[in-house]
Amino acid sequence: MRVGVISDIHSNLPALERVYKNLEGEVDEIYFLGDIVGYGPFPNECVDYLKKFSFKVIGNHDAAVAGIRSYDDFNEYARFAIDWTKENISIENIEKLKNLPQIKELEDLYLVHGSLRDPLDEYLINYYSVFANFELMEKNIAFFGHTHLAGVFIFSEKEKEIYYVSFINEGKLKLERGHKYLINPGSVGQPRDGNWKSSYVVYDTKSKVIEFYRVEYNLESLQKYMKMLGFPRHLWERLQYGR
Repeated sequence: MRVGVISDIHSNLPALERVYKNLEGEVDEIYFLGDIVGYGPFPNECVDYLKKFSFKVIGNHDAAVAGIRSYDDFNEYARFAIDWTKENISIENIEKLKNLPQIKELEDLYLVHGSLRDPLDEYLINYYSVFANFELMEKNIAFFGHTHLAGVFIFSEKEKEIYYVSFINEGKLKLERGHKYLINPGSVGQPRDGNWKSSYVVYDTKSKVIEFYRVEYNLESLQKYMKMLGFPRHLWERLQYGR
């Protein structure tokens, strides 16, 4: 089976439409790792896509919009986007966000937004947080999002060492026995690894190969629309830099 794995759409409909078009017909299922809303101007349109995903989990921005967590700790731009989204999203779609699980456990892998230790908020960006999560893993694979960085943490059970492989551009990785993997497909709507193009993963469950893809979308049109709506310059300008 071939599975598309996506994360961190953040109400960026043009990016989501492009990624979904690429995946449709090429994969059997799509898994979503949270943060379908926040930052961007198309919350309702993006939430409508949830029904197209076989399995999905909630992200911290989704939880903030749904009233599940406070967002006082968000920066000023994220708070602006949450307030704007709450004013423009439908009650029905808020309920859809509320019903998303924090962790989805499948037969041979986990799906989570932040981490297994802290599903909504932990950033897997240093040795200690990564090692703590590898210790919690009873399965060999966990897909996570939240950092907007496409890459893979690899734990060698024999060597007791952790390695990291960045996928700023496209690439493949073969999953081997005797290893555990924390896999981040990167962000569809707001990459932060220096590459502005939407990022996603295709996982072949038979060959045990994951492949990272990057695709362009109509960024200029989105920026013009966000500017027209009065979004802070930081939120639409950062998209062109992948930051």
